[in-house]
Amino acid sequence: MLEVYLNFKNEAAAAIAFYETVFHVICEDKMTFADAPEDPKNPIPEACKELIINASMTIEGVPVMISDVPDGMGLPFIEGNNISLVISTEDEVKIDRIFSRLAEGGKVTMPLGATFWSKKFGMVVDKFGINWMLNYYTET
Repeated sequence: MLEVYLNFKNEAAAAIAFYETVFHVICEDKMTFADAPEDPKNPIPEACKELIINASMTIEGVPVMISDVPDGMGLPFIEGNNISLVISTEDEVKIDRIFSRLAEGGKVTMPLGATFWSKKFGMVVDKFGINWMLNYYTET
């Protein structure tokens, strides 16, 4: 499945509210940084706890995920380069193959690995500068 991921600089909640009115949709779920499992090695700064770590809505039949990108967390926020395409699948071989191919001549920004939301997740910028997120999941 191909999805879209939009990043914002501390404005995800406002963007969600705006898109809900524009497209007459409801945000299906919303998680703040405070809702995520704590990582003692990387504590969430107090100022970031109410920011959106992940939200999702469907716009014109397309799944759209939204998050804030606080300073110092992940890739730097660059307006205009804040859109990623997401491949989500239950096929682990497929996700490994696609990730490997996209990484050829590109830059791996997060190697494929387990996360609290996915059995395997990784991020890569391909040789054409397109941001990709790959998500392997299995239904339990």
